[in-house]
Amino acid sequence: MGRSRSLLRRYYLFRVTNTSGFFLPVAMIILQHKGFGLGFIGLAYGVYAFAKILLEIPTGYVGDWLGRRASLAAGSAVRVLVLGVYPFVDTAAVYLGVHVLWAVGRSFRSGTQDAWLYELLQARFDEDEFARIESRGSFAKLAVDAATALAAGVLYSFDPALPFVATAAIAAVGIPILYAFPSIDRLRTESDDASLDSDRDVLTVGDAIDMLRIQLRRPQIRWFVLFASLFYSLFVVTRIYEQPALDAVGIPVTGFGVLYAGFKVFSAGMASTVGWLHDRLGTKGVMLSLIPIYGVAYASIALSPLLVVPVLFLNRGLNTVVRPVRNQYLNDRMADVARATVLSGASMALAVIGGTARIAAGWATELLGPVGFLPWAGVTLATAAGVLWLLVSPVRHPEVSEGGSPASATMAE
Repeated sequence: MGRSRSLLRRYYLFRVTNTSGFFLPVAMIILQHKGFGLGFIGLAYGVYAFAKILLEIPTGYVGDWLGRRASLAAGSAVRVLVLGVYPFVDTAAVYLGVHVLWAVGRSFRSGTQDAWLYELLQARFDEDEFARIESRGSFAKLAVDAATALAAGVLYSFDPALPFVATAAIAAVGIPILYAFPSIDRLRTESDDASLDSDRDVLTVGDAIDMLRIQLRRPQIRWFVLFASLFYSLFVVTRIYEQPALDAVGIPVTGFGVLYAGFKVFSAGMASTVGWLHDRLGTKGVMLSLIPIYGVAYASIALSPLLVVPVLFLNRGLNTVVRPVRNQYLNDRMADVARATVLSGASMALAVIGGTARIAAGWATELLGPVGFLPWAGVTLATAAGVLWLLVSPVRHPEVSEGGSPASATMAE
């Protein structure tokens, strides 16, 4: 048991190396200070999202074929490179290229990280603890994010490059931590549960695409991913324009670090409640609650622009809760083979709608401003999610098919 707990501690340490606290409070402002408008910021992050779409299947396949650690290490290495060069770029075309490269690194981790954790838990713990353990990892990362965010504004005032370089250095530490883990196959071999010892098939790229198509035909996957993508879109467009929105309501850039530290502390607190919420509300209760919460909160900004500040806190906290619940739901409905591929496919679907929303938001914020845009976005997407819930019931039991008859929840369906 001591060795198993050591694995979890190393997992939490690896999550910490993905901290974004140093650079996140100034990630958008640095572009504005370089003379780029809100429309370009939306375009850049839209390019990132669509590049990630194109890369999700091949990088998810790499995670299944080459190995979880190698895929995660590649993602960390790309992250180091991107953050190291980001503050030194001055032209629009190069920035768009950097965002494409950023998408490469992120897509290497998107499905693989969750698949890796799920299989670690299968081998040494209990996969039903995924949401709880993942949320604890998020808590650890968010706590470090909060601490480093406090220094972001100070570092930026000395040199705009410092927050990015510091984050790149921390990300580099994650690579040797990954290779301190034993392989999943070794853990399975050492496990007392002989059912975990069987070899898994290695898929070809064609098999992976076919498997993804099969999974998306399952209503309990298809409609759930579509529903989740609506709130994911709202989360990402809010994230992009939160710094211009804060600037618009009079909060100085020097105060962003403190505010972002508050974001992280609040999100960490929300992360600590995931297990409790999931146990009491279930996936269905958690996902259904998003509709009224988001709708009412974003509508309130129309009453007073200053309400954008608590809404930004709420947006980050809810995303922290939803992510592990969403991935637990998906993990529970697939077998080990191609797990990273299918999770990457789900990320791809989220990115399709999120990327479109980013580009549309860029145009909308030019017309309505970063604060005036948010009530329209929140109410529209929450309403769309409510209609979808009534029409198709996106959260379903694994063994219930669209027609109500039993259906296999395995990859062989």
